[in-house]
Amino acid sequence: MNSQPNSPPAHAAPAVTAIDLEAFLTHQPGWQSTAEGAEPAIQKTWRFADFRAAMAFADQVAALAERLNHHPTLTVGWGRCTVRWSTHEAGGLTARDFDAARQTDLLDPGPNALPNPEGAGA
Repeated sequence: MNSQPNSPPAHAAPAVTAIDLEAFLTHQPGWQSTAEGAEPAIQKTWRFADFRAAMAFADQVAALAERLNHHPTLTVGWGRCTVRWSTHEAGGLTARDFDAARQTDLLDPGPNALPNPEGAGA
């Protein structure tokens, strides 16, 4: 057990560097650096023709998260789904988040996905 308050558990994956983050963002179109509270995170928004299509995509992300045992913050609204990955135990981003984001990109957003401006999503 970790005896220091507010420090990551011993089993937590190491946080990535700023160089790692920049390399990821360069090679994964549409992902952006953001924060979840004080923790660094990555996020991407997909656009859809309607709410039902956005929810169907969110369900796919939820199934992926269960398989990975790593869970993002999902924000679903009419015609959009934003996926935000961060590793809370590490206090920020780890290689696990990058892997989860890459796997999210492999999901099929379906026929009701819309193009996003500036490559921000599906």
